[in-house]
Amino acid sequence: MSSTFLPNMLAPLVDVKTGKVIPPWNTFLQQLVQAAPAVQDISTSSPFTANVAGVVIFTGGTPVITLTRGTVNITLTGQRIIPIAVGDTLTWASAITVQFLGA
Repeated sequence: MSSTFLPNMLAPLVDVKTGKVIPPWNTFLQQLVQAAPAVQDISTSSPFTANVAGVVIFTGGTPVITLTRGTVNITLTGQRIIPIAVGDTLTWASAITVQFLGA
């Protein structure tokens, strides 16, 4: 999940008619039991545009990386862990290992 929240502590936990957990508690409790997202290998996906927030991990060489956020371009080199937002685009040219871990 993109953010953690705590529901109103005075909100009822269960619907008295159905016996089921009700919002916002069901959403709060789901985040505690969801599996961690898998790491995706995106080595061959240059350019890569994120559709969820996360981090991109570059290993195995000294790539030249360009991070584009809106109208801003930032050039980076070397092994990196780069936090990215939705819509950020990363490009790289060398044959390296690139992995994405979404939030």
